[in-house]
Amino acid sequence: MNAAPPGRARLRFDGWIAGFGTASGTRVVLGHWPRSPFGPFSDVMLEREDGHRLLLAPTRRTADFIAGTYAFDEVRIVPVRVRATGGHWTVTAGALLDLRLTIGRRGLPGLLLRAVPGALASRTGWTALTDPPARVLLGVRTRGSAGGGRREWYGARDLHRIAAVSAVHEGRDLGPLAPVEPPVRFGFGSAPRTPSLVRITTTVSVPRAAGSRARPRPAPRKQRGRTVVNGPVRSRTPRPQSPGGTDRKLLGVYLNDHLAGATAGSRRVGHLARVSRGTALGRALDGVAAEIAEDRAALLKIMRDLDVPVRPCKVWAGWAAGKAGRLKGNGRLVRRSPLSTVLELEALRLAVAGKAAGWTTLRRLAPADERLDPVLLDTLLDRAEHQRDTVEEWRVHEAETALRTTVPPTT
Repeated sequence: MNAAPPGRARLRFDGWIAGFGTASGTRVVLGHWPRSPFGPFSDVMLEREDGHRLLLAPTRRTADFIAGTYAFDEVRIVPVRVRATGGHWTVTAGALLDLRLTIGRRGLPGLLLRAVPGALASRTGWTALTDPPARVLLGVRTRGSAGGGRREWYGARDLHRIAAVSAVHEGRDLGPLAPVEPPVRFGFGSAPRTPSLVRITTTVSVPRAAGSRARPRPAPRKQRGRTVVNGPVRSRTPRPQSPGGTDRKLLGVYLNDHLAGATAGSRRVGHLARVSRGTALGRALDGVAAEIAEDRAALLKIMRDLDVPVRPCKVWAGWAAGKAGRLKGNGRLVRRSPLSTVLELEALRLAVAGKAAGWTTLRRLAPADERLDPVLLDTLLDRAEHQRDTVEEWRVHEAETALRTTVPPTT
């Protein structure tokens, strides 16, 4: 990405934007960001047929940033959850919104965008080349001014048509899929007229003071036995306790242990989703695997916010544990045993329960430490509980199937 001008910071968001209209006249733009300066999050921008513009965002920080970039008549803080399973996306925003998207195949524009390297798509100079054709072909701009003295660039990397939509807003069915007409009025980029799902890299240039809170804290650099953090030399003294009396050393051990567990869990569910590909179980686990990867990224973001260093040895241990968990034969030497899936699901359920316990602990610490976002932790905890329910449902199903076919009935 090009260097930011002096006095400005560039914030990068990697993810997906879905834009569509409905027969009721309400138009919706969903942003799903697995990687962002705020950690993984999703948001929904909605413009009703009467022109009322609503933002649904999961935390106050994300809501403030988005509302400072785009224009809205109303902002609400609600958990926004996205589950992508194959060609189907499910989106909920508390009790306010329930979406079901059916994603179609990519056409020629999607195939062309897929050929663009990610490093090139993130460069602001590339968007200068793509802006004219984007205006002609899609009716959108890829660069321009935003609110609060900000500038924004969109680098598209893939595009699918949205084939069908089910949308319920505050209990009202919004009707079937329709073009995004009239155009939404959130910001200059908005959404194509044709309902589309676009993989995108968004770069926002903000005044340095406005972007400082969202930027990850730079890593300290060593200098002759002392630590330098953004300038002045400070003697290396024992680190103080966190607000509320939290022991930083023990907190570091605790979070690194959970990071090791998250690494093992991410590898386990990824492997199980791959070996189950093409089945109902594989489709269910695809969504769980994506969420668990996002949860691990969220944990890393929390550790950065708390100034907790990552211990590579524990990450490696988690990686090794994920690999070792696949070595047990479970009664078969050549082919995969039906018990392998059952036992891996049981191990995954325990891992998800452990993750939920970690989020619960951090949530209890949040009132005493402003660096912990309670709304984000509530969202992560709610998601872990949903993952646990999904894994348990499939664990019971797979256990009953395996044991019924391998154990003869008793008389």
